[in-house]
Amino acid sequence: MDISYLNPLPEWEDRFQNIDKSEAWKWKETLQAAEKLYNQWREVFGLVMAFVETLPEEADEFHSTKSMIYQNAYVIAPKIISASGDTLYQIKMENAALIRFNCRQMWEQIGFAVLTNKAEMEHEEVIEEALNKFKELFRAWVATFKRDEYEDDWGLF
Repeated sequence: MDISYLNPLPEWEDRFQNIDKSEAWKWKETLQAAEKLYNQWREVFGLVMAFVETLPEEADEFHSTKSMIYQNAYVIAPKIISASGDTLYQIKMENAALIRFNCRQMWEQIGFAVLTNKAEMEHEEVIEEALNKFKELFRAWVATFKRDEYEDDWGLF
């Protein structure tokens, strides 16, 4: 069964193309980790989209389990891209926190769908395995972030 049509996320493109080549070496490690993370997210995203397609339609489409899963899932890829390269440390950390938050929210909705018998536990287990790989790569990616001299005026990062 070909489910590639369920994954509208584009392939990772060379993020070095927009960075001055003489400066690109500074972000090589982060960009390589980001590419691995993004590619793993594409796998998770495809599984999640296939999962959502199995859920029944609900009367209130804006507050449905499907809708909430979609909302959380679609946030991740842009946040990975946004936090890659020569972005400020506090922006990287903010995006990383939002990725974690949205993954957790999405995971809770998936669990709720299984709990309420709207979905099969086997589907949840497949997503969990891919999401655990994503978490591993996420930790490695965040470890490449280097604190800079800019002060976070909110005091978080």
